[in-house]
Amino acid sequence: MGLTLHDVEHILGIPVRGLTVYTEDERTPKQLLMDFLGLSDEVAENAIASNAFKSYAVKLSWLEMNFKEVSETDTDERVVCCARAYLLYVIGCTLFCDKSGGFVQLDLLPLLEDLDKVRTYGWGSSCLAFLYRHLGYASRSKAKQIGGFLILLEAWINEHFPTLHPVLDPEYTEELPRARRWCLHSESGTSVEHYRRVLDDLLVDEVIFDPYKNRRQNVSDIAFYTGPIRAMSYVEPYLPDRVLRQFGLLQRIPADPIAPQRASRGQHTYHVVYEWTEGFWSSPDYHLVPEDKRERTPAGIPWACTDDYIPWLSVFSHQRVGRGLPPVGGRVRQGREEQVRVVLDVVQRALGDTGLGAVELRQTLQDIHAILLPTFDT
Repeated sequence: MGLTLHDVEHILGIPVRGLTVYTEDERTPKQLLMDFLGLSDEVAENAIASNAFKSYAVKLSWLEMNFKEVSETDTDERVVCCARAYLLYVIGCTLFCDKSGGFVQLDLLPLLEDLDKVRTYGWGSSCLAFLYRHLGYASRSKAKQIGGFLILLEAWINEHFPTLHPVLDPEYTEELPRARRWCLHSESGTSVEHYRRVLDDLLVDEVIFDPYKNRRQNVSDIAFYTGPIRAMSYVEPYLPDRVLRQFGLLQRIPADPIAPQRASRGQHTYHVVYEWTEGFWSSPDYHLVPEDKRERTPAGIPWACTDDYIPWLSVFSHQRVGRGLPPVGGRVRQGREEQVRVVLDVVQRALGDTGLGAVELRQTLQDIHAILLPTFDT
């Protein structure tokens, strides 16, 4: 499962289709402040030298302090500059929130030059690309913080995993974005290991694959776009055929993923570079999941998949989040019985391979085998 453009549309209610959120503008931070926020040469110079700036990043508090008010005596140019600063502030607080939560990139300003054009950008798709990249950064062992619009991520979790006990907002109505459906809350004293166990212990009927199926809007075609999405310098692959069940469709083996041009994914590092092809995003209707791959799931079986999918998944994916942890209370992952049998077969064949060299991998397979074997009279 994963976040899709379909989720962004429903959760945030902002456009996902539009111009690419990217600019090749090469102006310096000082020039950007002068050209788009109306600062004089001297004021811009002093601002850049202050601790409110880090290269092309500016503190949100600096934007608020210097542009939070306009008066009737302000010139039209000053009002427009304040509007740009406000939009930059909002973007930095939400769509492109960095790990500190306190800075935003100045090189977004050229996108805000024409205020009438701001609405024509695909802010939703760029928000998703930005979050994808920061989820990658956060996956490294020494990562302590995460960037991106975490309200989107939290609302997505609430929509799909109700057993994690999200709190509904009693004032929510269906006309509002789904992010408004949930009350923000935090839990203290709950370990990462606890959540890993909870996720590994989920039964298939405890997951809501398509939480928006009863809403008036149908799935828009852009949700089936397959190709790169972009947020400034970040380019990320968007592959909806890997999560077809989230669209109410039968899951089948997906196409090969988009390979990065360069990648370094060590224990502590995460550096990936994907090729950007503007023709994909500018003509998304030519790059959709084919119609013949969009078969509806049988009624009452939202987790349905083709017979060859589970064997494929067991080879190319991780079956558990926690390492070597048995399910809480001995619960076994449910689904069609034959699918579980296939998983058991794969594990048994792997255990019979004396060429396995990784002790840890072998121990994990033995744990899974011990969990699944009692389920069947074999």
